[in-house]
Amino acid sequence: MATLAEFRAEYPQYDSVPDLALADSLHQKFYAKIPKMDFYKTIGLGSAAAIPGAENVITGKAAPEVSMRDRIMGVIETPAVLAGGLASSIAAPLATIYGELANAAPQGSPQAIAAGKAMAAKAREQFYQPRTQTSKEILGAVGEFLQPITGALPPTLGAVGTSINALAPAALMQAGAVARPAITQATAPVRNALANVMTREQPGMVGMGAASTAEDLMRQQRLEQFGIRATAGERERNLQKQQFESDVQRGALPGVSEDVKAKLGRELGAFKVGQKEDILNQFERMTEEVGGTIDRSTPRALGTFVDKTLSNIYTDKFKDYKAKYKLADDSGETLEQVPYQSLLDYIGTKSTTRREKLDPILNDVAELLGMNDPQKTGTISIRNLEDIYQVVGTAKDSPSARPLKDLITKIGDGAGGKLYQDARQARTQLAKEFEDVYRVDKLLGTKAGYKDRQVALDDVYNHIIVDGPLEEMRTVTSLLKKTPEGQKAYQELQGYTLQRMKDLLLKKGDESEAVRLNNFNNFVTQLDREDKLNYMFGKTGRDKLLDLKQSISDVMVKEPGAVNYPNTAGAVLRGLEALQNLPVKIPGTQTAAEFARGRQYKKQLKESLKQPNQLAPKQPNQNNLAPPYFEVRGVGSTGE
Repeated sequence: MATLAEFRAEYPQYDSVPDLALADSLHQKFYAKIPKMDFYKTIGLGSAAAIPGAENVITGKAAPEVSMRDRIMGVIETPAVLAGGLASSIAAPLATIYGELANAAPQGSPQAIAAGKAMAAKAREQFYQPRTQTSKEILGAVGEFLQPITGALPPTLGAVGTSINALAPAALMQAGAVARPAITQATAPVRNALANVMTREQPGMVGMGAASTAEDLMRQQRLEQFGIRATAGERERNLQKQQFESDVQRGALPGVSEDVKAKLGRELGAFKVGQKEDILNQFERMTEEVGGTIDRSTPRALGTFVDKTLSNIYTDKFKDYKAKYKLADDSGETLEQVPYQSLLDYIGTKSTTRREKLDPILNDVAELLGMNDPQKTGTISIRNLEDIYQVVGTAKDSPSARPLKDLITKIGDGAGGKLYQDARQARTQLAKEFEDVYRVDKLLGTKAGYKDRQVALDDVYNHIIVDGPLEEMRTVTSLLKKTPEGQKAYQELQGYTLQRMKDLLLKKGDESEAVRLNNFNNFVTQLDREDKLNYMFGKTGRDKLLDLKQSISDVMVKEPGAVNYPNTAGAVLRGLEALQNLPVKIPGTQTAAEFARGRQYKKQLKESLKQPNQLAPKQPNQNNLAPPYFEVRGVGSTGE
């Protein structure tokens, strides 16, 4: 989490807002669950904010941005500063000795030492001093590079603790030559070259803190929630940082050796492999939570399991209906005579051609009615009427099947006795759940005239979950949720949904760190748009899946222009490179620039891979202790 100073640096428009008011606003909006004093401490405010009178204190204002002129002049003045610094390193120790000896106080006394320091300060003032921040940064980088060298050289003025580089005289002469305004032939090219280098300005660095905006805070919270590691560029959606990370990954860093490029690339590559594992572990955890035992590597195993389960549920309900009908038949209730004229009236409305060729079930029913009423009484038994109902049920492609079945059902209303009415109710429910429902009937049916299934086992999942709208999906899943066996099949459908999400993220046979996003995004978006995520996993599970989808996008989708950006080093390193191209060479600048750039890259990558501290305690990394993704629905619950 960003400190208050980092937040102000990113958003200077809040510089006029007192610390306490700004902190309270951030706490209330994003971190209300965290104790306020803990939050104060984390953002660097501390308990002093609660002291009366501290309400209007403002700290941590951003320093003024370094201007382009300052950067250009900083590089231009660097040679003169180097020359002055080298000369000063010789004159200052001598001035210190002179100051101590000239003082009336005994040598080595505090007064003599103070006089020596004052004399040395005056001596340093006689030489050119850096006037710009850029020059100071360049000199600091050079100094860091030279420190191991100068530290190993024998001191020429050991008594006063000063080491003079053996190369100082030559460097002093050349740096002085650069600084002399008399060399007009060098001055103009130097200024032009430096100006050209410095005008290659890059986009301003955004998001210096771990999370400086509302959007950054939400993004970081999501990533921490799922335990997905992310680079600084990914967490902050920072173009310049993403450009640097892309250059590292592609081995395209300028100005360093191939060994440095390879080492940094391996470090980032290992990080990305871990990031991929973090993402996949979330799906492993979710599928374990859902449960299930079948092999989910292919859709056929799932299709076989679900088909068998549905067939068993249908068979059990059909047996229940037949058992009830047998009781009514054995009791004699099905021997009651009922009129059938309404069936003949309907058949009479159809043409001869339709009855004979286009819809032959019409003539079949008419013939069966005549066979069961040879005396032409206009009535038949309930038992015979039920047999005709079964025949009509076999004509699944007939447009007259539904009207005929409805007429038969109406004829039987109130007929027989209680046992027969119970059997009729069971039969009506069986038709309502299976035969009259397109998705279910097609799953269990075969192609007309063939034994082949209407829905291949490999296509069962798509037929139930993907292809149709939610209303049709529910006609199948509501059946599964009503029995223990069906509940297991439904869990397998949930688990396979998560497995498909995981599979869409990966390319089969690809063991690299790459994760594919488009197909995964499309699949999750489709299910959510049709409200199927909420139906299958409950509101909690749906929200978690969408948050996970967004977190994966956070680390996968780069800002436009994040790839192939030519330079990410900053003004200091560009200044060192500019010194390499000066008409008058300064010894060591080539190596110093490469060293400083490599050091800067390593530091920059370290910062990119560093994960932010979490305010809230981390959840233990055990599935049984982690908060559940999905709402638990017991066996027998339809979830409707």
